[in-house]
Amino acid sequence: MTTTEGRQASFGGVWSRVLLRWCAIGCWLMVAGFSVMVFTTGMPWWAGVLTEVVLLLVVLPLGFVIWADAATHKADTEQLLSNGRPAVAEVVELELVTRDADSGDVVLLRLRISGEGVPPFEATYRGDPDPEHRLGALLYATVDPADNLFTLRRLGGAGV
Repeated sequence: MTTTEGRQASFGGVWSRVLLRWCAIGCWLMVAGFSVMVFTTGMPWWAGVLTEVVLLLVVLPLGFVIWADAATHKADTEQLLSNGRPAVAEVVELELVTRDADSGDVVLLRLRISGEGVPPFEATYRGDPDPEHRLGALLYATVDPADNLFTLRRLGGAGV
């Protein structure tokens, strides 16, 4: 029985990272823009203070979180492209999580992953439902054996 746990890669292509970074910059510009607006419009002082407090406590840190998420996408993608090895992921548990009517379903897969040069480990995968996701299915995985970072996506060199 394996005791090590794998980590699902935070995965994104070049354009998803560009979009995330633009969103982070948008958050920071919003804080700056509203700061200017507070002093250039006839806004009551209490409304200006309230607006600035909310922006500084919520929107400014949100920009840093989004920027860090883009950096994680890039680091995980590069790590798997340079050190990843092919492996097989066996689905040992499956759970379909139904969210509200406006959001799609999410599948949680409990996987047993192993391969040549990849010591066996267990991991949890969270993603969109797919017909291939069924109990006992064998799925393609890419794993960095150094820290059990994995993805079920097929990796290609272009645009990743």
